[in-house]
Amino acid sequence: MSAEGHSSAHSVPVTLLVVALLCALLLTAAHPHATAVPAEGRDDGMSVLRRAAAAEDEVAYSGVREVTGPEGTEGRRLNVRVVNRPGEGLAMAPVGDEDSTLVISPSSALESLDDRLLRMLRDTYDVSGAGTAVLEGRETLLVEAERADGTVAGRFWVDTATGLLLGRTVYEADGEPALSVRLTGLELEVGDWPEGESGDSPWGDTLTVGERDGLRDEGWPLPEYLDWNLRLVDARSTEYAGHRVVHAVYSDGLSQVSVFTQRGKLDTEHSPTLRNGYVGTGAGGGSVTTQHGTIFGGDAGQYQSMWQANGFVYTVLADAPAGLASSAVTALPGPGSGFWARVHRGLSRLGLL
Repeated sequence: MSAEGHSSAHSVPVTLLVVALLCALLLTAAHPHATAVPAEGRDDGMSVLRRAAAAEDEVAYSGVREVTGPEGTEGRRLNVRVVNRPGEGLAMAPVGDEDSTLVISPSSALESLDDRLLRMLRDTYDVSGAGTAVLEGRETLLVEAERADGTVAGRFWVDTATGLLLGRTVYEADGEPALSVRLTGLELEVGDWPEGESGDSPWGDTLTVGERDGLRDEGWPLPEYLDWNLRLVDARSTEYAGHRVVHAVYSDGLSQVSVFTQRGKLDTEHSPTLRNGYVGTGAGGGSVTTQHGTIFGGDAGQYQSMWQANGFVYTVLADAPAGLASSAVTALPGPGSGFWARVHRGLSRLGLL
C-alpha cells in the first residue's frame, strides 16, 4: 500500500471525529443547560411586571391572599387578609385571626415585586409575555419566566384593568407547582385599617458594600451567591442580646431565602435542626446532607433549618421550592466543616481512624 493510500485510510475516521465534535457543539448550543445565566430572550414581559410593581404604590385595594404549597405537605394552604393603602403600607393578618396584624411599610422591599427582584428576574430568566388569561374572573396579562433550557420557572398574572399582581406560581425543575399565590375577593377600596398601626421599617441597618466586605474580613460568612440563581439582594444587621445578627436575603426574582447568622453555638437543648412544630418533608430534606439532617417544611412551601458551624449559628428560612431551599442550605458551611473535622475526614480516608 502506498503512503498516499495509507494517509487516505486514516483521513476517514479523522473526518468522522471532526463531524461528531461539530455536531456535539451544535447540540450543546441549541440546548443550553437549565442553569445557564442569563437565559437568552427578549424579556418583553418586564414592562408588565414593572407596571405591577408600580400599582402596589398607586392602587388601594383589599382582598385575601391565598398561599398554596406543594402537594402532600401539611398545612399547604394559608389564607391572609390584606389591605393595601398606598403611601402607608400593606396590612396582613391570617383569616380568622385578624387581631394578629402585621403592617409592612412601603419602604419594606422584597415583600412583592421591587426593583431588586425585577433585576434578578431579568438577569436570571427569559421573562416573556404569554398572552392573556382569566384569573379570579378578571382578565390578566400572563408573563412567564423561563430557564435557559426553555422550561418554565414561574408565571405571573397581572390584572389588565389595574395592573395589580393577581397571581404568581413558582415551579420545581420537574414542572410541578412549588408555591402559588392568588389574590382573591379583590375590592378596589381601602378596607379596615388596623387602629393605631403604622408601617414598620425593615429590622436592622442596611449593610453597605464596604460594611459587608468588612464583615467578611472578620470571618463572617456572607457570600454573594448561594447557587447559580440565588444572588444576595439585601443584607441588614441588628443587635440582639448584645450580639450582632446579620440577615441576608438571596433571590432569583421568584423565590426568597433568608439567612440569619450570628456568632456562638447552639445550646445542648437544641437539636441541629430547629423543628418548631414543622414536619419533615421527603422533597425538602432527606437528600440535603446527613450533617444538616432534614430541612423541615412548614406552611405553604416554607422551609427552615438551623445548625452551627465554625463558630456561627445559621438559621435559614425559605419561601422557595424544596430543591432551591436544599441548595441554599448546602451552599453554606455545614456542621463539622471546621479544620479538625477536615483533618478527621482525611485521616479516615487514609484508614488511620
